[in-house]
Amino acid sequence: MSRLTEPTIQDGDDITAASLNDRFTQFSQTGALNAFNVRDGAFDLPHFKMGNADWLAPDMAVDSIGWNEWKHASYHTFTGQTTGSSPHVVLNSTSNPDHLSFGPLGFTLEIDDILRVYWDLSVRPRWEGSQPWEGGALYFTFPKIGGGTDNVFSGYGCWAFWLQWDVTDNTLTNWVNVPGQGDFNTVVTGVRGGNTLTNCSATSVIQSVVETGALCDEGKIGTPINFPVGWSSVDGAWHYKRSGTSITVYGVRVVFSGPFGARNQGGVNYLLRNDSVAGSARIDQQAGSIQALVMRTA
Repeated sequence: MSRLTEPTIQDGDDITAASLNDRFTQFSQTGALNAFNVRDGAFDLPHFKMGNADWLAPDMAVDSIGWNEWKHASYHTFTGQTTGSSPHVVLNSTSNPDHLSFGPLGFTLEIDDILRVYWDLSVRPRWEGSQPWEGGALYFTFPKIGGGTDNVFSGYGCWAFWLQWDVTDNTLTNWVNVPGQGDFNTVVTGVRGGNTLTNCSATSVIQSVVETGALCDEGKIGTPINFPVGWSSVDGAWHYKRSGTSITVYGVRVVFSGPFGARNQGGVNYLLRNDSVAGSARIDQQAGSIQALVMRTA
């Protein structure tokens, strides 16, 4: 960058707008030099190299994802998935998979570099056809006002969203789950596919339906009221510190699947697929955004 080579200010020199404008004759600025145009041309510490270290924030990328029609007049609809299914991918307005590209050279993470990814997405979970909480064991039974009992959905169902990255090349055709994140297809004790919560480091969830009991009185309820979540936002943040050797990341994307529910098996907590009701679960996907930042720690 350019340097100003004027002599240093000495004790007793006037510090006024006029003297400063006269002093910095090498500084080309329309109008008087003031606090605002100095601020606009300033640099903060993270912009500079520190000794032999590289830039503290060397790479950043930002993009929109999904179908950016914010009135929700148009959207993509996805059906629930069963064990073994590959996750759904966020689609753009032309029904093509969407992602955040890091450019032809990618972002290189050196040892101890930190990759930070932040994303959000507008979605609407809902059901078509059978509603699983009306039968089976996915509800709580409460005494009903006026006698008898009534069932209220236990809140078992949720949709899960997580991150994948491509560390192969800039064709962005070799997506894998980011470190610490599973695909929800590990069969739990012969039951159904899922992940332990410790294998969900890049996961965010949103409830599939909400149901309440009306007119609660002394432990009794009126007719249950159920409703879809409606248009809502799901978002996530994932931070990864590189160790061992350097790696080049060419892009990241958001994927999702469901419905899932909670399960404890042998003292381990899981998110487990609900295969029996997947055909009735729906989620509508609209617009969102995704950002990534590489931070250098030394």
